[in-house]
Amino acid sequence: MARFIAVHNIPGITEEDFRSKLDAVKKWRPDRRTTIVKVYGDLENGKLISECEAVEQSHFEDWLTMVGWPAESINRVDIVCQVGTFWKL
Repeated sequence: MARFIAVHNIPGITEEDFRSKLDAVKKWRPDRRTTIVKVYGDLENGKLISECEAVEQSHFEDWLTMVGWPAESINRVDIVCQVGTFWKL
């Protein structure tokens, strides 16, 4: 399954807004084809980074539309390094 990262600029987002949008994602799977892996938030500066596994980018875009977070960019992830371990996607 492909992995995607989106960068968002959401000025004025509060912790309550952040939590309420993500509470709607039960078990991080808005549907059978999409898994929201992580969402990082810098609420003070209104910046979010969301990470998703999906068969197609359009599935991730459907979720972004659902939560109402337009993306400045969406990027497909080719390689990951986590705690010194590398893997290609």
